[in-house]
Amino acid sequence: MISEAELRRVAGRQGADPMLVDLDYVLGCFLATLFRRDEAAALCFKGGTCLRKAYYADYRYSEDLDFTLTGSIDREALEGLLEAVAADATDEWALDFRVRPLHVHVVNDDYGKESYQARLYYRGPLRRTGNPRAIRVDVTTSEVLVFPIRARPILHPYSDAADLADVRVPSYDLMETASEKIRALAGQRRYAISRDVYDLAQLVDREGLDALRLAVALPPKWQVKGLTPGPLDLERLDVRRDEFRQDWDQNLLRLLPTSTVADFDLNWGKVKALLTDVNRQWPGGAR
Repeated sequence: MISEAELRRVAGRQGADPMLVDLDYVLGCFLATLFRRDEAAALCFKGGTCLRKAYYADYRYSEDLDFTLTGSIDREALEGLLEAVAADATDEWALDFRVRPLHVHVVNDDYGKESYQARLYYRGPLRRTGNPRAIRVDVTTSEVLVFPIRARPILHPYSDAADLADVRVPSYDLMETASEKIRALAGQRRYAISRDVYDLAQLVDREGLDALRLAVALPPKWQVKGLTPGPLDLERLDVRRDEFRQDWDQNLLRLLPTSTVADFDLNWGKVKALLTDVNRQWPGGAR
């Protein structure tokens, strides 16, 4: 484990909350320990944390771990795996993952499909009193992957990075991530999550994104969640614009280094332009 002094230096250099940097460090250590175990081959890393820890070292911070189940593992086996990883990570990194018991629960995702969820409590390099912090772990059990799984290194901008260099994490392809972000925005997610807007706009900026390939990928992503495939309802999305803006101000900006400029309207425009292009490529035409 790195020292608290190093952690605070990194936080100062990046203009970030030390608690976010503490969590980022812990996420890297936990991922390395997890994917050194054979049983973890049943999990594919995804979401905003995957973008930061597997693709872009300068990406926004993230606070949870998201996976899609690609192999056979039930709730009890998953709980046993996470408990074993927590114990190994405690021993290997001198982090404390034993401050509270870990339990895996069966929950419904945003589409009413069964998934697994756990909270992993920890104490990292940042020495602080009070209750331990928690990492939420979400494992989706009903998903279809349209693009190839990518084996990615763990991006870990700390002095012990060499200790993670051997690990490769099965991760979503960036187009897979984009397709699920589009589904989250245009599907039936109950809450307006501005991270979806930011992440999709970032993928537009960094990767370009092929609207035709996305249009082809989206129907099976709809069907697996019980949604009827069809052109994206952009009018419905526009109705929720203020909800996304409010969440942006409350929950997205705090995840960014102070040097990062993130204008909601600019990012919203990039996302709307992409979704409009996807609709043009959709069989049957746009709404």
